[in-house]
Amino acid sequence: MFALFELASLRGSITRYWLFLILLLALLLRVPQLTFQPLWWDEGYSVFFATRDFPTMLARTAIDIHPPLYYALMQVWMLAFGTNVVALRLLSVIIGVAAIPLIYLVTKNLFNVRTALVAAFLLAIAPLHIYYSQEVRMYGLATLLALASVWLQLRMLTEDEGQSPVASRQSPVGERQLTDMLYIVSTTLLLYTLYYGAFFVVAEMGAVLYLKFRARWSISLRRWVLVWIAVGVLYLPWVIYAGLKLYTYVVNKVGIEQYTRLDPITYLVQHLAAFSTGHITDWAWVAWGTLLFVALTVLGYIASRRWESDSGDARTTYAERYMLTALYLFVPLACGFAVNFLAPFHPIHYERSLLYAAPFFFMLVARGLVVLFERRRVIAFAASAALVMLCALSLYDFYTVERYPDEDYRALIHDMENIAAPGDLVYAFYPWQIGYLAAYYHGAPLNIYEVPGNDWIQNEGEMNAALEHLRAQNPRAWILAYQKQGRVLESRVTNEYINDYLVFDEAYGNTIFEYFAQGNPTDSGLAPISFSSDLMLRIQSAAFQLTPDAPSLALARFTWNARTDEYNYSLRVENGSGKVAQQDGEIPSGMTMLRRGIALPRNVPSGEYALQLIAYRRADGKPLELLDGATEVTLAKITIDR
Repeated sequence: MFALFELASLRGSITRYWLFLILLLALLLRVPQLTFQPLWWDEGYSVFFATRDFPTMLARTAIDIHPPLYYALMQVWMLAFGTNVVALRLLSVIIGVAAIPLIYLVTKNLFNVRTALVAAFLLAIAPLHIYYSQEVRMYGLATLLALASVWLQLRMLTEDEGQSPVASRQSPVGERQLTDMLYIVSTTLLLYTLYYGAFFVVAEMGAVLYLKFRARWSISLRRWVLVWIAVGVLYLPWVIYAGLKLYTYVVNKVGIEQYTRLDPITYLVQHLAAFSTGHITDWAWVAWGTLLFVALTVLGYIASRRWESDSGDARTTYAERYMLTALYLFVPLACGFAVNFLAPFHPIHYERSLLYAAPFFFMLVARGLVVLFERRRVIAFAASAALVMLCALSLYDFYTVERYPDEDYRALIHDMENIAAPGDLVYAFYPWQIGYLAAYYHGAPLNIYEVPGNDWIQNEGEMNAALEHLRAQNPRAWILAYQKQGRVLESRVTNEYINDYLVFDEAYGNTIFEYFAQGNPTDSGLAPISFSSDLMLRIQSAAFQLTPDAPSLALARFTWNARTDEYNYSLRVENGSGKVAQQDGEIPSGMTMLRRGIALPRNVPSGEYALQLIAYRRADGKPLELLDGATEVTLAKITIDR
């Protein structure tokens, strides 16, 4: 970064060399640890939408908080590269890196080459931009399109009778029309990517009005009105299709979430802190570095009030350039605050919705650094080193601290792959769960059922009929019971399988993962078994259930009669070499009948296998002995011959 300051006069070849190095740095910072962070809810939604057919994707996004362009782009991308996490996140990486040359071009038009290179460097190392250059969401694409839109707007201003923040020149009519068309396309695509993109259009309108009426430029308002009408006409079909649905969705969501209103200072500080140092987890004190970023923007503003443009245009002062950049930054922030004031909604990391404003913040920071270098080089180098260190600390936090660990489904899905049978039914209560499965699951083909939440809640009869039909048609079922959103439907579905055999029951963060199997094991006829004076066991039935194309099951139905709750049990399948699989659980006090099952590993070798039950005290883990001195009860045996 220091070398960028030393380049007083940059030739084109040297500029391209430094820009290439900055692009390479941006790529190197965005590719590492692509699989370290787990997918989280929003990314799961992205994969869900993108894996629907196109009409369904449009219908589902019409009742979501984001329009469909990013998901449509993902659909095309997945046709070529698949749905694995690396492929999905590489799309965001490419989009993020592509923003670097655009911020260079925009800053060069607004200020000069030196400031442009510094701004490109700051965006390349910006933790927030790197974060969303990996996440499978649309915020990076919105940033890219916003930069493209403003770059084209500056070109239009250049062509509009020679008045702009850059050198004056007249353009041929064909070139003007092409620029207009590209501006219309990029701005429309921004609106189809992010609803908050409308705030950026407002900022661009403000920029034109400022230059027309405040800076007294000779700007053709007719031209600008026509291009904005064209943008509106191209966006109108989506407004007609989704407008009412979106309004209903937002009203209901805001009513359910019940967020409090943020005061303007808190709102601004949170956004500037996120733009500066990203989303910090372990080292919250790093966010104080935001003060340095803000101080540099203020320094640049003070200097802009005094210095004239070095382009030779006496009417184009740095104050005007600074004002344009500030409009692109603060108008979206102000519009976002107004929306949050009217309909409070600020979930965790909500600053991402205005990520596209961050590049203009970095332009102002870059301008402040350049001004400081021209006055106080030592201080400029120290400030630059501090900025790099702050970004490095934030990136280390991002690369090493897992976000959303309680929503990480990777271990859950890995265990599912080991024992799932072809055609197993999977109850998914949220679309993001289906997205997780599409990205992570690579086992036997599944029958994934998206639980119709609102319909079932409003119509219990429909829910009961559907559950009865699903259970009758599917002998094995997985239940992804998320525990943080009320658990009403999750509990109801689990209760439907209370008389089936529980093969798998584990908690993974906020999700309880259960696997049920139907079976008819024959009556074993065993008499009651006494482990101690306060613990009795009766075996109702037990058997192995062999299936040629899926993991075999060992099923058992048994009843405990315990006077205390100090015992646990272990249901195991063993062969002569030791334990093959097991399932553990607590023994509650009183009389309790349990139906449990164990999935055997795929392709278990030939040999004799026994299903055994062991009881032990929870305090010391020591198995209880029977009257004959044995510590296990053999429930069933089988010989497997492959």
